[in-house]
Amino acid sequence: MNYGTSMAGGASNNVRGAIAGGFTGAPANGRISTVQALNIPTNGDIFKFKGLQFNCQQLSGVGNDTRGVYALGYAYPNMSPVSSNSINMHYDMIEFMSDANRTDFGDIIPGAASRDLATVETPIRGYFAGGEGTDQSPANNKNITIKGFANNSESLNFGELSVLSQRGSGLGSATRGVFVIGDTIPAFVNTMEYITLTTTGETTDFGDTTSVTGHSNNNSASNTIRGVYHHARTADGGAELNTLEFITIATTGNAVDFGDLNYVTRDGVGFSDSHGGLTK
Repeated sequence: MNYGTSMAGGASNNVRGAIAGGFTGAPANGRISTVQALNIPTNGDIFKFKGLQFNCQQLSGVGNDTRGVYALGYAYPNMSPVSSNSINMHYDMIEFMSDANRTDFGDIIPGAASRDLATVETPIRGYFAGGEGTDQSPANNKNITIKGFANNSESLNFGELSVLSQRGSGLGSATRGVFVIGDTIPAFVNTMEYITLTTTGETTDFGDTTSVTGHSNNNSASNTIRGVYHHARTADGGAELNTLEFITIATTGNAVDFGDLNYVTRDGVGFSDSHGGLTK
């Protein structure tokens, strides 16, 4: 990776995954505006791809066959104008197979969050759930909003999670989205909830993670059958983990151990070449 990052945003089509923004850590300890990419079907290095409007961390991304859309999260110091919480209430859009820089893609609706959202997608629209940082306060959020891939209009309200949530994960097919709730502040929980993507309304209980979890930061990936997410911590400030768990998206039930990452970590980013936002 050209720029080591945490708390970046991920989006992909069936060829390319794009990693947007993030926090670089020591020694720079700064946020970046760089979009990096990799070609999923082949082994190879991550390469610099595009640039965002602002230096950002805690982004959240969705993708379909052609486009990736990111809620821009926490933007500092080069955001203008700078909100009291350094919150960027906007979306940026990229074309996966184009070298052009990002395009402004509309505004996040009032009351919805801008950072650390859990996401799923269909080929038509992306879904952003929970999160932190609104135009009104930095508090956690339980709104679920939708954003169409075809135009840069304002996002729309879809429904709500059962609790305030941030830094969870989204797993989805083309018809169902499952959210690993993660951090509810002050507690981590083991809750998973799902929505039917073609309807609007509240969530339904899906099952439980193997134990309470948080700081996943949407580090998850799905195909149309199975979703895998990183179980990153069992307590705020606790030890980082390398645990992966999976669910079968079409059925309800508890998560099952999938295997381990090569090292312990948190606040990563995940994507796949066969998720629910792609045309089959």
